[in-house]
Amino acid sequence: MENYLNQIKSIFSKSGKNKIAIIGKGQSVSDIKLDLLKDFFIININDSEKLLPGDLALFYRPDFFDQIKNNNFKAKHYLAPSYIKIPDHKHIEVKYAPFGKESFEYTYDYFLEENFYLTDYIILSTIKLSVVFQKEIRKPLEVYFLGFDFYAASINSGDYEMHDLQYKNVVLKTQESYFADILNSFTEQYPTISLNHIGDKNYSKFTVKNFNNYLLNIQNETRARGKASNSTMYRNLIEEVKETNKVIVVAEFTNNHIGDPNRLIKMIELAKESGADMVKLQKRDVNTFYTPDELLKPYSSPFGKTLGAYRNGVELDTELFDLVDAECRKNEIPWFTSVLDWHSYEFMLQFDTVLIKLPSTISNHKNYLLKVGQDFKGDLVISTGFTDKQYESFVLENFLENRNLFLLQCTSSYPTPPEACQIAVVRHYDELSQSQYPNLYP
Repeated sequence: MENYLNQIKSIFSKSGKNKIAIIGKGQSVSDIKLDLLKDFFIININDSEKLLPGDLALFYRPDFFDQIKNNNFKAKHYLAPSYIKIPDHKHIEVKYAPFGKESFEYTYDYFLEENFYLTDYIILSTIKLSVVFQKEIRKPLEVYFLGFDFYAASINSGDYEMHDLQYKNVVLKTQESYFADILNSFTEQYPTISLNHIGDKNYSKFTVKNFNNYLLNIQNETRARGKASNSTMYRNLIEEVKETNKVIVVAEFTNNHIGDPNRLIKMIELAKESGADMVKLQKRDVNTFYTPDELLKPYSSPFGKTLGAYRNGVELDTELFDLVDAECRKNEIPWFTSVLDWHSYEFMLQFDTVLIKLPSTISNHKNYLLKVGQDFKGDLVISTGFTDKQYESFVLENFLENRNLFLLQCTSSYPTPPEACQIAVVRHYDELSQSQYPNLYP
C-alpha cells in the first residue's frame, strides 16, 4: 500500500503543476475549451478519457472497463482495483471500499487518512487526491471540476445499476448534496486548496463562459511572458512620436468584438498586421450610464431584445480586459480605453492603464471630467465632437498639467459628409502646440 502511495506522490511532484482539472461527463463539459488545459494536471473520472485523456484516471466499476479498453487506455496512469486488468505499466493498484457511513464527519475522516483508496462516490476520491497532491508540492493548489452537472437527461450504456432515469437522477442529487457541503466548508479545513465547480449552480465558481475566458487568459499570459508591458510599449511609442512627429494610428474596436474572446483576439492580430500603433476599446457601467427606461428600449441583438441586453452583452469584464492586455503584449501593440463614467474609470485602474480617452459624448459632464483629470496620473485623449471654442478653453485650462494631452478634432456624424469634416481645426491645435503647449498633441 505504501508503494502505490509513493507512486502517486512521485507522479504529482514530477508534474510541476499547481492546477488540477477533474473531468466528468456532464453535458456542460462539451462547451469547455478542453484543448486549453495544458497547464493543468488532468484527472479522469471513469471513462471521461474519451473527452480528454488525463495524467490519472480513476475507476472501480468493471462496466467502464470495456469503454476504456476500446479507447486504447489513453490516460497515462490508472488508479483501479486489482480485479480490473489494465496494462501493467499504467496500472497503479489501489483498494476500493464502499462509502458506508452517510455522515459529513466521515467524509473528512476519509480526507485525513494517511492511505489512499477509492470510494463508490468517486468524486470524493479525487478530492482526497487533491489533498495528497498539495502536501506533495507544498504550494497552494487550484482544483477545477468540469462536467459535473449532477443531472442526466438519458440512460447510457453501463447505467444498469441505476435501474432507470429517475433513480439515476436521485443518486446524482444525493452526490451533489455531499459535494455542495464539502465546497461550503473545505477551505476552512484546507486553506491552501481551492475547490472550484464550473457550471451554473449556486455554488459554482465560474460559468462555462467565464472559465473559458480564464483559460484564454492563461494561454495568452504564457505567450506574453517576457513581452513588454502596456505602459512600456506606450512610452516607447511616445518617444518615437517626439523624435519623428509621426501620426499615431489607432484601431478603434468600439463594440465590434461583440463580447466574443476569439473575435477579440483576431481583431487585435489584424490591427497589428494592418499597421495600427494602438488599439482602443470602450468601457461604461451599463446600469448607471443609462436610465432604466433606456435599458428597456427595444433593440435587436444576439443578446436579447432590449438595449440593456445588448449593452451588457458587449461590455468587457475583468477576464476579457486581462485577455486584451495579454494578447496586445503578445502582438506588441499598446491599448487604451474610452471611459464614460466614474465606475468604469475606477474599474480600469486595476489594469496597466497609462492612457485613457474622455469622449466628446460626455463633454457636458464637466464635473466628471474634472474629477478624472485630477485623479488620473497618466496621459489623456480628449475629443471635441459636439463641442465649441468654449469647450476647447475648458480642456486647455484643466487637462494639460504634468501629462501629454492628445486633442482630437472629431465630427460626430456617421458617415461624415466632406463639408462637415472641419479638418482645419487640426491645424489650429498644431499651432497651439507650437506656440503655447509643448505637451499638446493635435
